[in-house]
Amino acid sequence: MCLISALSFLILLSGAASALAAGTLTITCLDVGQGDATLIESPSGMTLLFDGGDNHEGDDVVIPFLQSRGITSLDYTVASHYHADHISGLEEVLNTIPVTGAVYDRGWSYTTTTYYNYVAAAGAQRTTLTAGQVIDLGDGVTVTCIALNAAGTRSSPFSNSSYENDYDVALVVSYGGFDYFQAGDLTSIVETAIATQAGDMDVYQVNHHASTTSSNATFLQAIQAEVAVVSVGSNSYGHPAQSVLDRLVQYGSFVYQTENGSGGTLPAADLTVVGGHVVIQTDGGSTYTVDGDVWQTDEDVVAPAEDLMPVALQVLGNVPNPFNPMTQIRFTSAQDGPGRLDVYDLTGRRIWGRNLDVQSGDNAVVWNGKDAHGRAAAGGAYLYVVETAYGRDAGRMVLLK
Repeated sequence: MCLISALSFLILLSGAASALAAGTLTITCLDVGQGDATLIESPSGMTLLFDGGDNHEGDDVVIPFLQSRGITSLDYTVASHYHADHISGLEEVLNTIPVTGAVYDRGWSYTTTTYYNYVAAAGAQRTTLTAGQVIDLGDGVTVTCIALNAAGTRSSPFSNSSYENDYDVALVVSYGGFDYFQAGDLTSIVETAIATQAGDMDVYQVNHHASTTSSNATFLQAIQAEVAVVSVGSNSYGHPAQSVLDRLVQYGSFVYQTENGSGGTLPAADLTVVGGHVVIQTDGGSTYTVDGDVWQTDEDVVAPAEDLMPVALQVLGNVPNPFNPMTQIRFTSAQDGPGRLDVYDLTGRRIWGRNLDVQSGDNAVVWNGKDAHGRAAAGGAYLYVVETAYGRDAGRMVLLK
């Protein structure tokens, strides 16, 4: 896949930041068809299962997967909300696999047999999450609840079945320079309310199986996720929606899907249908992998002071980002001399470049959003590389159309 080679050479150009953690965080978006189930395994061995898929998916998919990983108990579970395609399988897991910690959910109640079965399986371990609560999975991995029960966009009691998707629990998984967002079937109204709080993400597990009710422009612009993962199966709802897939790409995400679904699609340059579980792994340093593809985190990982050396060349980002029609790419250099700036699309194709007279200190170069022939570039994500005799560094930007 061309995307991999493009990102791989950027990783080499930018130089890997020092990893702060020795172990590996593994997040597996399980292929449970039209549903959600995500297993988080920290380097310490602690585990959290977020949702469990629909009826039979717990018995047929989740439990066998846990057993294949040698997992005989879970530390925590979290139910995003009370729809069957998220908690039916979770109830099956709770009836089979012991949980040593809390069985978290949003509290309140619902009025379906599926919900009552889940509550019975959770038993005395059922615990209501609170906004801002942090679950510590050890070795630097944290899971933070940033929203639940509509995040102030609805009034209590939070038991109106028409708003069940609004009530979803939203979690951010963080480890070193890596951040991951997941929130079940969260809707657009709540996405807008929490967009700033969510902030920059590396991977976004797409809300509501990429339904038209999710992934609005305000939210996507705020999280700036390089990777989007869609958990989806054959369905009658038209998931994933073509408009959502297009919007994900517009705001710079490459999409991985567990299955094809029954909605829109994208060219291979923007989408991989895994046909199974989507596995994300990182050591908390400068890179992570998705389905074996290497990606670079969008945060600098700060090295210990004794490891710090004078920076010969460092990209400082581009302003504005996203942008239309132009942006200013900024970098700093320790030395004067010749340099080069090149802009690449996500297939690794260079579309624009110019030679530079680099000055010691801060530098800025304007890109007008056009290719080498003066034609307006298509909307989407682009990668830029600054190179001098003293080093190379890279960044990512999003051109809006």
